[in-house]
Amino acid sequence: MRTKHKKRTSKPSWLARLMVCLPASCALLYPLYLAQQLYTDEQTYVSPALPTAFDNLTITFVSDIHYGLMFGKDRVEKLVDRVNALGSDIILLGGDYGEDSQGALDFFALKPQFKAPLGVYATVGNHDRTAPDSNLTLICRAMEALSITPLINDAKMLERDGSTLAICSVDDYYNGFPNLSGVKYLVRDADFVLFMPHTPDILPECEKLGPSFFDLCLCGHTHGGQVSLFNRAILSSSWYGSRYNSGWYKENGADIFVSTGVGTSSLPVRLGAKPQIHKFTLRAVNPSAD
Repeated sequence: MRTKHKKRTSKPSWLARLMVCLPASCALLYPLYLAQQLYTDEQTYVSPALPTAFDNLTITFVSDIHYGLMFGKDRVEKLVDRVNALGSDIILLGGDYGEDSQGALDFFALKPQFKAPLGVYATVGNHDRTAPDSNLTLICRAMEALSITPLINDAKMLERDGSTLAICSVDDYYNGFPNLSGVKYLVRDADFVLFMPHTPDILPECEKLGPSFFDLCLCGHTHGGQVSLFNRAILSSSWYGSRYNSGWYKENGADIFVSTGVGTSSLPVRLGAKPQIHKFTLRAVNPSAD
């Protein structure tokens, strides 16, 4: 599937460059202060579709870092430490590592040492796909050099006690060449499928393939609106406005979670959409029934 809409991306403006020089610790500049914070969201996700072999599997999800002027090296190092300290079985990286394709390469050049016993898996976002396709090869090579498995129109099968859990993703919906039907075919025999596209805007395209081929979807891109009131974005980065702003949704029989992300885009401010990383504990049965 070729991308229908190319997503415009831009480096920080002169206003953003000015704002990063302001004292973010000042209470009167709360949107600047909030953008500099990082919160950990821990949740239990219960699904009858999850095989008991994967009960209590833990996953940390990180999206939209946007390394660069508004998210420097020191913050990247602290982020990696926070993520690793959660001790999850799996780490998933949801794309938009820099402000543009070169920024993504610069991010991985920092050699972030994400560590998880069952692997670190990554997709790419629209900001990572701003250069010719050859840069995707360079980005994937940079991931692999750090023992990060890129999932670009690909899937990884985890097997345990005769059951299979698939983790899959596609190329960026806006600036790449996502192959939904190909990924659906790859995961056709899995008992449980976790889908990790960068943007939830691809979900209506998934519905065109019939019943959902995944059980759980984790995505980012929206930043929760970045500036949001009552979970409605003031200026949304999604073609669907606030339809997928942040939090949990249910569509086409699948569970969907949209992260508010870590970094910022355009301006270093947040309001009503605090920056987060997420730890999910997957349960095959309701913990209260244990």
